[in-house]
Amino acid sequence: MKKIFIPTILLLLSCSSGEELPEPIEKITDSGIIFSIQEIKEMGFKKNHEYKVDDLPGAVSAYFGFIKNDLGDPEDYEIRFYNNHSDAIELGIKYTDNVTGENGCISKDCALWTEGLKHRIRMSDLGTLHPKYMSYLVYNNFILMCPGYDEGEALSKCTSIINKLTK
Repeated sequence: MKKIFIPTILLLLSCSSGEELPEPIEKITDSGIIFSIQEIKEMGFKKNHEYKVDDLPGAVSAYFGFIKNDLGDPEDYEIRFYNNHSDAIELGIKYTDNVTGENGCISKDCALWTEGLKHRIRMSDLGTLHPKYMSYLVYNNFILMCPGYDEGEALSKCTSIINKLTK
């Protein structure tokens, strides 16, 4: 169901905004490459904060920062690195699912990992708090948390980042 739903949303968004959105990549991809923060920085990531990962099982490092979109506006991302793809899947997804999506936890009461929690919150125009990251991608040995107002927009933004990284 999701494979049909996401491309349909992206098609509707691309028709309404006038700009062509990238074809979304698979949510979980392993091409056997091990990335570090250095490759992410080289493609435009500006690190604002490096988190302590002592309480994030299996994580080697985690960062909060921004990447400028095609219009030159900064957009926030969180990136969590693991030793390998298997660790990212087995140890990282549970903690990422906890804070992403419509029902993502943005409170200390329910967050599995509270480091950097304030960076995962978006305030609406009405002053209510919502999760900033509506989805994520597991790409090789890292998890990239994707900002957006819905899953389709978020996955489109992360796909653009991965496309820049792999050029």
